[in-house]
Amino acid sequence: MPDVKSQRLEYVQQTKESILVAAEALFVSEGFRATSIDAVGAAARFTKGAVYRHFADKEALFRAVFERVETAAVQQVTARAEACESPSEAARAALERFLELATETRFRRIVLEEGPVALGWRRWRELDHQYTAVLLERLLDDLVDAGEIAPASVSLLARLCCALAGEAAIQVAEADDPDQARADALATIGAMLAGLRGD
Repeated sequence: MPDVKSQRLEYVQQTKESILVAAEALFVSEGFRATSIDAVGAAARFTKGAVYRHFADKEALFRAVFERVETAAVQQVTARAEACESPSEAARAALERFLELATETRFRRIVLEEGPVALGWRRWRELDHQYTAVLLERLLDDLVDAGEIAPASVSLLARLCCALAGEAAIQVAEADDPDQARADALATIGAMLAGLRGD
């Protein structure tokens, strides 16, 4: 006999997933302010009440979408870094993939453009750092261990690098020539990190 509780849980998860997929598409195409809970429900083929059963309000819904996009981005950046043999190559590869994401519609719209609008700048900044901190600190620890940069407060340096990479991503996303902007950002940030060497 099927487990009724398991079936119910599966249905709840499927409903939530459908709502998130519909919400993401609308936040990307229409933006946070122009997207309503009614519109999300209609796009997901559920009632507005069904959306509210899973998410307290539109901001909570956006945050869930934001977290999905950030998680996917960090996984991609981490995979690119882990394919490298040296800490310096891993750091460059991670930054390169992050800057590539800046030109991809999903990441650009949800994280770079709509994130500060929906969450407020302070909350957006904290969430962005929350999702990138572990990876950044690991990359920086490896650079310190390899003697590529001088010993420092890795947690502070990770915050500074997060802000630096975030601003570079915005510049790339807004550039008329994203490829050139990405190359310029990689060269500039690489030179800045080189200045942290202990020698």
